[in-house]
Parts: sequence; structure tokens; C-alpha cells
Amino acid sequence: MKCVAYCRVSSDNPEQMTSLENQIRHYTELFNKKGFEGADCGMYYCKDGKKEYTRYIKSIFADEGISGTKLKNRGAFKYMLECAYRKEFDAILVKNVQRWARNVEDGAGIIKKLKVMGIKVIFEDGWLDSSNPANEATINILFVMAQEESRAKSTAVQFGIRKAQEAGKFTSACPYGYKSKNGFLVPIPEQIEVVKKIFDLYLEGWGSTRIVKYLNKENIPTQKGRKWSTPQIYYILANQIYVGRQITHTVVNTDINIDRFEHKGKIYRSRKPIDEGSWIITEREDLRAVSDEIFDKVQKQTIIRKEMFSNSNRPSNAHLFSNLLFCRNCGMAMRRKKLWGWKRKDGTRNTGIEWVCIQHDKYHNDICRYRNSWHEEVLIKRVKEEIENLRLNKENLDKMFSQYMQSYFSAEELTEKIKELQHQLDDIKAQMSANLRLFSKDIIGEEQYKQQNDELQSSKKAISKELTKLKNIDEEKKQALLKYNNYIDFLNNVDIDNLDNAQLKKIINRIEAYTIFDDDGKEHRYIYIVWNMLDKSYDDILYKSAKN
Repeated sequence: MKCVAYCRVSSDNPEQMTSLENQIRHYTELFNKKGFEGADCGMYYCKDGKKEYTRYIKSIFADEGISGTKLKNRGAFKYMLECAYRKEFDAILVKNVQRWARNVEDGAGIIKKLKVMGIKVIFEDGWLDSSNPANEATINILFVMAQEESRAKSTAVQFGIRKAQEAGKFTSACPYGYKSKNGFLVPIPEQIEVVKKIFDLYLEGWGSTRIVKYLNKENIPTQKGRKWSTPQIYYILANQIYVGRQITHTVVNTDINIDRFEHKGKIYRSRKPIDEGSWIITEREDLRAVSDEIFDKVQKQTIIRKEMFSNSNRPSNAHLFSNLLFCRNCGMAMRRKKLWGWKRKDGTRNTGIEWVCIQHDKYHNDICRYRNSWHEEVLIKRVKEEIENLRLNKENLDKMFSQYMQSYFSAEELTEKIKELQHQLDDIKAQMSANLRLFSKDIIGEEQYKQQNDELQSSKKAISKELTKLKNIDEEKKQALLKYNNYIDFLNNVDIDNLDNAQLKKIINRIEAYTIFDDDGKEHRYIYIVWNMLDKSYDDILYKSAKN
């Protein structure tokens, strides 16, 4: 009878790693003792991160450092089944059911398939032969016991992990910029500087692809010493760890034996999201890399860019007015084009640059009937004039800022605002809990859950932030004043004759161009400048009209 043996050294017990060679030696001697003929197939399999290592071992299939919980992780075991289906041997020897599988579905299910093909599995402990009907019940009971043992261990491990998280420890892979020391995150200064650079470049108008190219060109490696990719940039830009907010315990594995399965076209996963109210959030100012203001600006910019992509616009800082100039008639961005004049007799032309409505330029009057064409030099002149006018009206700006502070930070309305925001927050939390229950009960799919949850999370963060500001009103007053003073300082010191797109975006949030006609049919064109002065919209401060 041709025979093979299966060995596995569990990843949850490092001390067993040294026993692999002993197991191989044991089965070689057992084959000789029992008179079995070793089959001419076998494999040693080991996985380290994404790298896989294999080698041939006659008659032995061995998985090293691989957990037995999930079949998909065991390369040698899967290859052994392929050999079995090709009838390269008649029997498989294995120490016990725990080495074979740790759940009933995989363990008993595979044995049944092999039995149909005439291949027996023999467990040394008790010499249980799967081809003997009298042993079937015993083997199944042992599989159930192995599965429950794994589940109990998993529960204990998850409990230990949660206790560590509650103590402020970080139990996942360290995010870029940090290392683990005794289970706690510790900043890596040189990587924190890279994080700051990524945030700064993004706010200057750089896209993720351009940032990736820059980091790779500068030979700045990732946490694992590899090249950067765009998902890693977005992960950094959205991760609250960089404002000192460590968030853990966001998902739970409801079944360690199953990752996912599909039934009637619907995908089910064992990893389920945890309600945000149960997240473990640890505030650690020593982990901060960027200010709340910079982080919030990046989140807003990300939303703006997504909207631009959906409207077939690409974020850019290539030109002075890139991603700043919009057609007020249709709301779309305006594009930069070369303007060609009439050809002279000597063959030369007058050329220039103009900015026009994208919608009108593409579809003419079908969507937007206003071309809104502006010569670039006219726009530059108008914007410089308005910036200069803003500089000369410091007293008016101070007065308007005072009005803004009274309007937004009024103590009289503070209690009512807090009550209303708290009511909105409670309502959103209730919706999130209901959405989670629907998903957990498979009433709604993952895609629908994610879409609804993302929308609710976005609203919750905005309201929570507003509520925190109101509850810390004195600090918010200081921050508002600091931002206003920083804005005025930058406005007064910037060289308006040599502005670039990044500098202009620090002064101006948006420029809207539009066209109207009077009763005589005469065309009048205007631009509105939305100054990038304050977070809250206050019309008298933020809007400044300029006639063409």
C-alpha cells in the first residue's frame, strides 16, 4: 500500500517548530515498521509574509509555522489533496485530528471525499482508520472537540487583545511613523517628518500618484522597506493616529474557521464591524504628527477631489487658477486654453491664454449657455487688485471678524446649539446601530451597509467635531483668533506679483465667474472671490464681488 504522512507544526506554539524533523524521521521509521511503501510525492511548505518557500520531501507533506484553523493557508495540505485526487497514494498517516484540521467542515468533509475515492486516513492516536465505519463517529466527535478547543483559545486571545487595547496598547501592525515598544506605539522621528511632508504636499495640490513618485524617487521606503503605492498615501491621509487618536477594536471575527463564503450570489464574511460606540479610543498627544486644522483641511480636500473626479475634473496645481476657478452658472470648473488670434499677412498670430467653462466648451449651449471666457491676464489683474484691497481694509476686516465671533460664539445661543447638535448626534448613532443590526442579520448586503455607514460616519464626525468645539468654546475662540491672525500675516507678506497656485489657495478658497444680461441685452461679467479666511461661512466677510 502506497502511503504518505502529513505533518503540521502549529503557529500558535513556537516551541513545536523544532519537532518537524523529528516528525519526518518518525514517519519514515513507521512506514518501514508497518510495511508501507512511501509514495513518490511530497512537499514542505512555509510562508513568511508574502513569500512562500517549498521543497520536496519524499512521502512527507509538511506545513511549517502554519495555523491549522483555515485550510486555505496550508500549502502542503492542499497539494497533498491534489495528489490524492490523482491517486498517487492509497493512505495518509497523521498524528491526530488536531494536526488534520480544527473544524468539522474541513476535517470530516475532506475525509468523506477521500473515502469515496478509496483513500483512507489513519490517525495514529488510537489507530483510527477512516475506512472503518466503526471509527466514523469517534473521528467526528474528535473533530468537534478540536473545533471547540480552537474556539475557546480564540475567545481567550481576543479577550487578552481587548484588555491590552484598553490599556492603550496597539495590537495590529504598526502604522507608518511608529514602532512598538512593550506593546505601545512610539513615534519614529524621521518617518513622522515624512508624514508631515505628505500632508503638506497634498494641501499644496499634489495628487497621490505624484506624491508616490516623489517618495520613491527620493528613496524613502515604506514601513516594510518597500516602494510606495497610492493606497498607502490615502491610508496615511485618513488615519486619525496622526492627530494623536489611536482607534482599536473596530471589527470582530465571529468565526475563526471561516473568512467568507458565497451563497446564491451573496457574499458572507465572518469579520463584522463593531458599532462605533464600542471602539476603544486612546488619546495620545505624543503620537501627533499634524494639527487638527491640517488634518481637517485634508479630509475636506479629499471630498472635494472625489467630487471633481466624479465630474470628470482632475485635481491640479499646474497653473495659477487650477481648481480655483468655477462657472457660477453651471457649477463646473473652468479650463485653461490657448487663445488664437487672426492670422496676420506675415503669417504670425496674436496668442494668449483664456479660461472658459468646461461644460460650454464641451457641449456648447446644451448644458451651459455661458462661455464665461476670461483672459488670464485680466483674471490675474483683478485677483491682485482684490487682494490689495483686502490688505488695505484691515479695520473693516477686524470689525467683520468681531461680528463673526459674536454670531458664532454667542453665549446666549450656545446652550440651544449644543442641545440641537446632541439630538442630531444621538439620532445618527441610532441609525448606525440599526444599520449594523441589518447587516449582521444579512438583511442588507455589505456594499449597502458600507455606503450607508460611510455617510453616517461622515455626518457623525462633522457633528461631533462641532459639538466638541462648542463645549470647548474658550479654546475655539483662541483658535479662531489664531487662524485669523495667521491669515492676515500671510496676506500682508505674500508676494502677489509672484503667486503660485499653492499660495493662492491659502488666500482664496474659490473664484466663481458668471455672466448676466441687462434689459438692453448688454452682457455683464462678474467674479466672486470666496476668501479662505474662516471655517464658518459669514457672507459679509467671505464674499467679495469684482466687476469685469
